[in-house]
Amino acid sequence: MEAWSGLSLSAVAATGDLKQLYPSWAPNGVSRASATNGQLIKGPVEGILYSVQIATDGANAGTIEIWDVNGDDIGANVSSLTAITDAQLVLLQTAGKAKLMYSQNFISSPTVPPTTGFRTFQHGIAARFVGGAGTCSLNLVVVGGFRLTEKVG
Repeated sequence: MEAWSGLSLSAVAATGDLKQLYPSWAPNGVSRASATNGQLIKGPVEGILYSVQIATDGANAGTIEIWDVNGDDIGANVSSLTAITDAQLVLLQTAGKAKLMYSQNFISSPTVPPTTGFRTFQHGIAARFVGGAGTCSLNLVVVGGFRLTEKVG
């Protein structure tokens, strides 16, 4: 198990972009489409989500959505960028490659107690903070969830 801490999210509308999540210490990869030999490609994989904690900005409330989804499956660059648009999410849902695995409303207090209990995922983890304004951070405990590969050949 590894702690993925300080994963920052900005408020979006209910149809806003998702952010593919990786540990904060994982290096950025390059776009899979433009990678050359020796460059790192970062991507989501299956795993287990053990706990979720939300750290708010102290002023804004909203809803956290965590999705089992891999932006690579729709052609989103989730190696050097992390955005998955809502339109891409809808296409992935239609194809059976995305599901909402966790949703939590929260108030603006500085930290929300962690939710525990494992949830398996097959594709990767992406999240969005649905709210009117502000930011929040996620602290997760995860097994698996991402990989770094080196482009060869």
